[in-house]
Amino acid sequence: MENLPKKKPVADIDKLQMLGRLVSGITHEINTPMHYLEHNLTFLKVAFNDLLSLQTHCCELLKRVQSGEQIDEKTWQDLDNLKTEVEPDYLQVEIAKTLVQSLEGIDMVSRIVLALKDFSHPAMHEFSLTDINKCVDTVCTISRHEWKRVADLQLELAGNLPFLFCSHDEIHQVMLNLMVNAAHAITEKKESGAYDRGLITVSTTSLGDRVEIKVRDDGAGIAPEHQELIFKMHFTTKKAGVGTGVGLDLVRRIVEDRHQGSIKFESRLGEGTVFTIVLPHRLPDGVKLETK
Repeated sequence: MENLPKKKPVADIDKLQMLGRLVSGITHEINTPMHYLEHNLTFLKVAFNDLLSLQTHCCELLKRVQSGEQIDEKTWQDLDNLKTEVEPDYLQVEIAKTLVQSLEGIDMVSRIVLALKDFSHPAMHEFSLTDINKCVDTVCTISRHEWKRVADLQLELAGNLPFLFCSHDEIHQVMLNLMVNAAHAITEKKESGAYDRGLITVSTTSLGDRVEIKVRDDGAGIAPEHQELIFKMHFTTKKAGVGTGVGLDLVRRIVEDRHQGSIKFESRLGEGTVFTIVLPHRLPDGVKLETK
């Protein structure tokens, strides 16, 4: 009997779909600082040549002075004219700024690349000790293109947060779904003319033997008639091509079934939504992980 290829789990399919939708945004996030770096390096090349010309002129003049040669007025005037043309005082200030901005651009690209590497590793779904704050930071970086044009991001990450025994990969999926949903809710409210810019707040808190994660937005909110349906498979209120209806159902299954945690939300139409996830440090004794 012919061996048929195994079907990918829904979690993997959802992750690939979301990553595919984010690729163009991630590419843009990388290209922007790269174009800026190209502009900065071009400026530094021109500035270097100008300063080199001034330095060469000064060194040659110094040799003539050291040899005892009398320097005429025209030579001094030529040097002064070159200094005026090169503007070394201006270049001193601008080169310093350019170097700082360039290093910031390199740091941004590095953060995006490392976050993408962290997020897109093969989905093995193993449970291991995981830095939840790092998971949050990775997803905020990966999803930046989704929220940066419509919202500010506020991180309130607990400094004493212990590592959590969980699936690093699946927590990424949970956070990415919630971040993208928050961005879409704010976009919807913004497009209605309600405000110019929203706010997404992500917080982590240690609750003794549990860890709490909250994702809050001040977006459009969820209509009362939809609130009992949002965790059902294939339910979505988003436009065609924007939502699949898989995201929140998958989030619930990852949190509750896979991690024996809890997820709840509060939402007011026109005011926003807050999702609260609570995860135990370790799975309860006797609970076995499902084979994916």
